[in-house]
Amino acid sequence: MIHSKILVAGGMGKLGSALGRLGANALGRNAMDIMRADSIHAAFSKYDPDVVINCTAYTNVDQAETDAENVFALNHTATKLLAEICAANDLPILHISTDCVFGDRDPSSPVTETSPTDPLSVYGKSKHQGEMAVQAASGVHCIARVSWLFNDGHDSFIGKMLNIAQGRDAMQIVDDAYGRPTEVTALAVQLLALAERLQRGEQTPTILHLGPADPVSRFEWAEAIFAASAALGGPSPDLTPCSSDVFKEPARRPRGLVLDTTLADSLIGPAPNWQMASNKAVANILSKKGDGA
Repeated sequence: MIHSKILVAGGMGKLGSALGRLGANALGRNAMDIMRADSIHAAFSKYDPDVVINCTAYTNVDQAETDAENVFALNHTATKLLAEICAANDLPILHISTDCVFGDRDPSSPVTETSPTDPLSVYGKSKHQGEMAVQAASGVHCIARVSWLFNDGHDSFIGKMLNIAQGRDAMQIVDDAYGRPTEVTALAVQLLALAERLQRGEQTPTILHLGPADPVSRFEWAEAIFAASAALGGPSPDLTPCSSDVFKEPARRPRGLVLDTTLADSLIGPAPNWQMASNKAVANILSKKGDGA
């Protein structure tokens, strides 16, 4: 399929950039501002896409608690505008959403696409409203829910863990938050497979959960990160599991929540395991630190 006919909104972010590197037409806000109808129409006219992937989002979960107006403006109102214009132009839209549309769960019972939503934070509520707006636009659509995106940037979870660990002998890590660590390029490959289905007019579920096998707690992921770090001579503090209550974060994250990816795995194939990508990210981040980056 021609990936250049796949138009990515939010193309300068981590995921959008990964889609761009794989050949999709990834546009930043200067090229397509989804908060403005004229900007969307101009981009559609210029690039003549077959399908749109919406990666645009306000994603600072804690900051969102005190910035609700801007959060809902982007995650709901702008998403609604983009979905409605896509529907009016018979353009399928693949909209990226989050596991934060759910509340607390039991990690032994992953949530399916039809499980009831109950977001706990401003961010989660705004993304849930965005999902409903995409559905209400009544165009061809697929909502892809994901969790725990990472790359080898210093602002990813891996980068933050390695930075915090510098000069520390011990750290506390929460063990009641669960997810599927999802490397952005691996996710981009899956999203392009879904976009191609939409391009071909193939029947595609309207909601899918994406992510690799072997969900883990934050604590278990941190253990893997520091094991890889220790093998390379990087920081390796002693880790102690703790409740999320220890850290007084502004936003409530769902506890024990794991997305069930069975449906997506059967449709487009399973994502590669996260462990190799996580280890590679650790190596890349440590290498950048060694270079003085």
